[in-house]
Amino acid sequence: MIFAALTLLAAVEASPPPAPSCAPATTFTGTICTPASSGKHPAILLLGGSEGGDSMARNATDYAKSGYVAASVAYFGSAGLPASLELVPVETVGTALAALEKRDDVDARHIAIFGISKGGEFALLAASTYPAIHAVIADVPSPFGWQGIAQGGGEPKSSWTLAGKPVPFVPFTDAMGQAFGVAFGTHTPLVLRPGYDAAMKNEAAVDAAFFHLEKINGPVLFLSAGDDQIWNSAEQSRLGLAYLKTMHHKFADESQTYADAGHIFIFATADRPLVSVPFAAGLTLQLGGTPAANVAAAADAWPRIMKFLAAASV
Repeated sequence: MIFAALTLLAAVEASPPPAPSCAPATTFTGTICTPASSGKHPAILLLGGSEGGDSMARNATDYAKSGYVAASVAYFGSAGLPASLELVPVETVGTALAALEKRDDVDARHIAIFGISKGGEFALLAASTYPAIHAVIADVPSPFGWQGIAQGGGEPKSSWTLAGKPVPFVPFTDAMGQAFGVAFGTHTPLVLRPGYDAAMKNEAAVDAAFFHLEKINGPVLFLSAGDDQIWNSAEQSRLGLAYLKTMHHKFADESQTYADAGHIFIFATADRPLVSVPFAAGLTLQLGGTPAANVAAAADAWPRIMKFLAAASV
């Protein structure tokens, strides 16, 4: 009897905690993952980058394991959404935010947003628009609007719209097309950084496209990469933090640059360090960093994010 009881106790202690549950969202395109525990929870919106679709669904589970109702939000590249990353309505995030606020298992006073790359740009814009967002993790972001990423040619368009109107943006120069030309012409990795660097020299356009970050109703954590080969996330994060300080933003904003890391360091693992990724026509897209630096940055960043959210009471 005692042996049987001890065996049962050991089995209970060894069993994993209940897993979060995930399901497709019903009022927006995305996935919602909820913690196994009952009651009200903080919530977080998750925005991926220029890959499109519901790319952050796999990460929503991790946040749910940490006690968050996590909603990954697709904003282009899925049925019913823009086909390309152009003229994406900010209201896409607003709809997902409203859905979280109405849930019985969400404490609407504690909603954060995470965005990576173009999603970091979008997260900063959305948080500047919706005061119900109380904390922002902007990973390798831009604090101002960029030209959209088109499928094919045509006139330059903004990445975003607000109330049906295009959000001001920084246009690309010929340097962006030249970057593509070099890669395809020489069959070498595509490096986008020179195209973005050339466009950032248009200071008047940068100023005009800067988001009203002072309206963000909570702290901002900027995470950036010193060897970012997509765009200058370190400088863009520096500009964002400087703007907030100039505007006397009343929250405890933070910034962390990982000097030797590349653009997608946050998801780097020893098996997949994400120094580069496959691209079209057999080419690779250079992301930057070294395997060791990217993995080390990821190991530091995730605890930093959770600490930031806790300090922000989200």
